[in-house]
Amino acid sequence: MNPVYVIFLGLFSVYIGQSILAPVLPPLVRELGLTELQGGLIMTFSSIMWVIFSPMWGRRSEVWGRKPVFLLALIGYAVGVGAFGLVMQLGLDQVIVPSLLVWLLLVGTRMIVGTVFSGAPPAAQAYVADTTTGADRTTAIGVISAASGVGTILGPALGAAVVGFGLVAPIFLSALLPLAGVLVVALLLPAAAPRMKRGQPLAQIRARDTRLWPILLIGTAITTTMSLVQFTIAFYFQDRLQLTGPETAQAVGTALMASGVAALFAQFVLLRVLRWSSLSLLHLGLPLTLISLLLLLVSSNFGLLALALIVNGLGTGLAVPSFRSAITFAVEPHEQGAAAGLTSGVTGLGYVFGPALGTGLYAVNLLLPYLFGIAVLVGGMALLVIHPRTRVVRPQSVLS
Repeated sequence: MNPVYVIFLGLFSVYIGQSILAPVLPPLVRELGLTELQGGLIMTFSSIMWVIFSPMWGRRSEVWGRKPVFLLALIGYAVGVGAFGLVMQLGLDQVIVPSLLVWLLLVGTRMIVGTVFSGAPPAAQAYVADTTTGADRTTAIGVISAASGVGTILGPALGAAVVGFGLVAPIFLSALLPLAGVLVVALLLPAAAPRMKRGQPLAQIRARDTRLWPILLIGTAITTTMSLVQFTIAFYFQDRLQLTGPETAQAVGTALMASGVAALFAQFVLLRVLRWSSLSLLHLGLPLTLISLLLLLVSSNFGLLALALIVNGLGTGLAVPSFRSAITFAVEPHEQGAAAGLTSGVTGLGYVFGPALGTGLYAVNLLLPYLFGIAVLVGGMALLVIHPRTRVVRPQSVLS
């Protein structure tokens, strides 16, 4: 099997679990008596760990190898999410009280997830950068990025199949699925020799590197917007459409499934057909994402809300692999691991600020998270158009 598809399956085993979590987590937060802001902070602390440890894992992959780091990340995710689900169930059963203690334990278990799983994206990106060139690299990064979209399609259906056993059942399912990914990766992914020997100085790349910071800033704008939507959309559906907890999980799951199909179409079809440069694809992906937020502002029924998420899937489906691909072409071969870790860490800042900021703004007015996201995207688009450095970090074989 093509190694790119093996990596895809490994990431898919996690992202399908993430999409199972998205519709059920907000109702669970409310069932536990926690506020929307507390729910957002659970994910924020996880993302802080992601930002701190992603660069380290990227550098470690240069010495340990991409495959060992990738496998460790999948195992860590399974353990962390399993613990998260256990705390959630004990909180609902009032075995653990008060709610503040439940919240602190939920934060702790998600911090485990953020610490260990932060090694998977940089290891995957660096593996692809090691083994591909030119337009094929952008396409390959699109394939591994599509793991999130495919997970979003299938995850809600799997979650709906087990939610009858309780709202926490989907969380336990999402902890088991990565173990299948571990098996696939362990058996089928070729183990490339580490690029560097133990004790050899590792490449050091900083976020302020003039080759990288404009694209990193644009990537942070994209992920900030994605996290704003991801961590408020279930609340938005529930409040806009006046739904119960189970109805919210079903409606959001269906809409996210449609969004996942759109992202999958962008990453598996559009990237292959268009074969544009990374920056040209960003010029298409960012405006589509902006349009999706404008649609959310004016949507008052399920059909329009679902359409907004479909457009969002198209936009982010193009934008995410494009900015990641642009980074790989801006650095030298021996810097790929460090650059991948930095990319994952810096753009993870969007998931540090997004959940707490989004839920905090939502508590003031349900439209504020999307208005803020629009402002962030406009800034990213302005930088893309104006800054001269964004004209050089693209594949030479697909200049446009």
